[in-house]
Amino acid sequence: MKKIKEYLVPTLVLFIICLVAAALLGITNDVTAPVIEANAELARQNAMKEVLPSADSFGDTIECENGSCAVAYAADGSVAGYAVTASGSGGYNGPVTLMVGIDSEGKVQNLSFLEIDETPSIGGKIPKNEGFLAQFKGIFGSAALTKNGGSVDAVSGATKTSTAVTNAVNNALLCYEEVKSNG
Repeated sequence: MKKIKEYLVPTLVLFIICLVAAALLGITNDVTAPVIEANAELARQNAMKEVLPSADSFGDTIECENGSCAVAYAADGSVAGYAVTASGSGGYNGPVTLMVGIDSEGKVQNLSFLEIDETPSIGGKIPKNEGFLAQFKGIFGSAALTKNGGSVDAVSGATKTSTAVTNAVNNALLCYEEVKSNG
């Protein structure tokens, strides 16, 4: 009987602790999930406005193979462009996710970083590197780094992050083409 008590009591106590912790985590998730979702939507709306400042409103998001796209409308109801969310693989610490503004002619207007988990002192500086980001403005069709025969110079020491950003822009352009072709 002493042996059973020696094992049963700690096991029961541990089970109760785990049950209480799981219940508290579930309650916390129920309380915070709507707030997190609302904040993510607000960040997405702000990014769309940042990449296409001439847009007055945005339509529903259309999912495509390489990302998602929202049509941007001018005040007069004409299409001002497309706000495309796309990720690019090849980064040092994983993919980079961007919001890319593409005008109605298919040219990149602006970029906004949604997710980047690169080394702060190297690749993490790319979102503030105006010279690097300006190289993408006006590109249509596809982008490529100069080492791959393209016109975009990688940031010295952050070639992997530069590659991920270029891949994300290319995925955004592919998504734009898919949405345009499907009308």
